[in-house]
Amino acid sequence: MITQNPILSTFSFSSVVQFRQNWIRWAFGFFFLAVCLGLVMRSFHVVEIPYFEYRNILHTHSHLALLGWGHLMLLGGIVFGLVKEKDQVKDYKWLFLGTILSLLGMLFSFPFQGYGVISISFSTLHVLLSYGFAYKLLKVIRSIEKTPATRLIRLAIWFMVISTFGLWSLGPISATLGRMHELYFMTIQWFLHFQLNGWFVLGVLGLILLFFEEKGFKITWTAYQEWILSISVILTFMLAVTWAEPRPIFFQINGLAVIIQLIAYSWILKSVFILLNSNQLKGFAQLLLILALASLVAKAILQGLLVFPSIAVISYSIRMYVIGFLHLVLLGAMTMGVSAVAIARGWISEQPISRLGWILMISGFVITEFLLFLQGTLIWLKMGFLPEYNFWLFLASCLFPLSLAFLFAGLRSNEFSNQSISNSKTRLQKRINPETMRKTMIWSMGVLGILLTSCGGGSGESSNSTATEIAPKEEVKADPKGIGEFKTVEIGEGIDETLAASGKAIVDMKCTACHQLNDKRLVGPGFQGVTNRRRPEWIMNMITNVDVMLDQDPAAQKLLEECLTRMPNQNITLDDARGILEFMRKNDEEKAGQRDAATK
Repeated sequence: MITQNPILSTFSFSSVVQFRQNWIRWAFGFFFLAVCLGLVMRSFHVVEIPYFEYRNILHTHSHLALLGWGHLMLLGGIVFGLVKEKDQVKDYKWLFLGTILSLLGMLFSFPFQGYGVISISFSTLHVLLSYGFAYKLLKVIRSIEKTPATRLIRLAIWFMVISTFGLWSLGPISATLGRMHELYFMTIQWFLHFQLNGWFVLGVLGLILLFFEEKGFKITWTAYQEWILSISVILTFMLAVTWAEPRPIFFQINGLAVIIQLIAYSWILKSVFILLNSNQLKGFAQLLLILALASLVAKAILQGLLVFPSIAVISYSIRMYVIGFLHLVLLGAMTMGVSAVAIARGWISEQPISRLGWILMISGFVITEFLLFLQGTLIWLKMGFLPEYNFWLFLASCLFPLSLAFLFAGLRSNEFSNQSISNSKTRLQKRINPETMRKTMIWSMGVLGILLTSCGGGSGESSNSTATEIAPKEEVKADPKGIGEFKTVEIGEGIDETLAASGKAIVDMKCTACHQLNDKRLVGPGFQGVTNRRRPEWIMNMITNVDVMLDQDPAAQKLLEECLTRMPNQNITLDDARGILEFMRKNDEEKAGQRDAATK
């Protein structure tokens, strides 16, 4: 039930406006860098890129997207939405500067070394700074009136803190149990789950409700509804548990959790949809909010389908579904939701050039989500790949950096339109700050480019040495033929072109989303040279008996430790596996100039 309340008083002073604008510019700057790195990742599927290490680009992209854009922008919305005293806002400046420093450290270390001493140090600094933000914001919430908005934001902040427990567990688990242990993967999923489903989703909903509360609307949301929402977020972590321990009881708990979550979401979303009819939001603010709510509804429906165990397994086995779901939360719910509130509050300009940017952003989001979920479904139905799928996905992804270029122009034009800044000295200072920001970001991108073009060989060595240090507590003698049905495979002196052609068709259909035909790692290792490193029996057992190989074969486990992505069972027949082997032999002959060296 929604009723009218007196409008809460607002405040305005130049230093806070300047701080807020700088905060937003930095968030959008990291967003721009993240989408550029994402575009580089997409290009790996389209053309061969020398020197670049895909895994390190992936780590940099994910950290900047989650922490540089999502975390920073949501945190800014909460700080400037909740904190009403000028002096209290200034208290956050050092935390903000430290966060920027930690993000720049991650930007310049992850491309070079992946997970290493420097990048982990900056990541740890970011976690500690987030605790500082959490402490100060929870203290503010304790001192103000408890409303549905502030209770949701408080809950989101606690889930943000809870998510970091997984990060602190990574070191002890990798040191004692190894990076191959199920707990290692579950701790990573712990962080992602509570970041996305707790911190981002509930934080965005809290900001939306806070905006409407300040416009004079009162939303009824009882304590038991808050508890039910909290329980649903906690119990839906069972989906990650089913990946490590696929027992019926865990699937049943996850099924119950998603049903509870659907009920909890319906209570909140019903109120927000009613608020949309209040005419408090217009133009792109209203459009972005509708898209954010539609993304949350789609997320809830998709998670609701996980009550069926067969679908639950597919949801984390098909990579396109995983990426599509992550983007649905980060680009759909978080980006559109927070941006809608920022536009409605006047923090982000709605100039014509900004509108063009949002049109391109929305187009890129809708098209890429459509391609990801469609291609994932085709793989599920064993119908192969869309024609030129990777090219069209790359082309659609080009809309993201283009859209942010226009949005940056809109942010710059907005700096002179804020009527709260009347002092000429402040105006001059505001002209200088965006220029400094722009030069800093250009410098950052230039250094990033130098690092990327110079770190191809070194990063691989670093990753391998790290794996060697952590992994083997005990030496297990690996069977060069692997584990499975294939004990002996006869290969001819030449290449069977018919067999190789049939194998290529299967590789194009089921393998190229994660593997390249060269020696560069994508999600999984490149195929080039595989017949020179592995016996034919090992290759075919890995194709047809992947689960057992990853659980028991030391060579397969080492690959999993390096790639950190479990290869799904594609249900490839024995005959099809022989065709894939023949195609790999032909590929090695063409690319490496040698084949079958492992048999000699």
